[in-house]
Amino acid sequence: MKNESSVAAKTRFVRAALGGTAAVVLLAATWCGVAGAAMVSGVLTEYEGPPAKDRQVHFENRLSGDMFLVATGDDGAFAADLPPGAYDLRGERGLVIKGRIVVDREAVNLGTVRHPPPLDVRKAFQREGIAETIVQSAAPATANVGPGAQRVKADAASAAPATAASAPTAQASPAAVK
Repeated sequence: MKNESSVAAKTRFVRAALGGTAAVVLLAATWCGVAGAAMVSGVLTEYEGPPAKDRQVHFENRLSGDMFLVATGDDGAFAADLPPGAYDLRGERGLVIKGRIVVDREAVNLGTVRHPPPLDVRKAFQREGIAETIVQSAAPATANVGPGAQRVKADAASAAPATAASAPTAQASPAAVK
């Protein structure tokens, strides 16, 4: 009888611990916004004032270093769906255009962001490059690309998932770092 009550007590303890752990995990996931992302948008202009069309800018996560590349439109507008975190908006060559952008669950509109002047002294210290696009896709992706990566141009044939019987065809060439 003493053995049965000991087993029952241990079972109750384990159930309580698991229930408490599940509640903490659920609360943390809700509070941190694990599944959430927010749209960050703005308009990039040249230093002199006209819109910076067809430019590539990237958001760099200040903690992890992940980069999210986005292109500006003809009107200089850009938008990226980013996971929660703190980011720096960087230009094509890495110069910080706008720093300390905090992304949570709600959309962030940066408004008009002006590209720095051509002779900005920070260019020598903040220079960084991003490799050319490896996969052409509308889906956002991080830009953590190691050396030796290959460029793949996606087309209708390669958009379908690859199987063992039929692999997609793609042109491959070494990626050049700017």
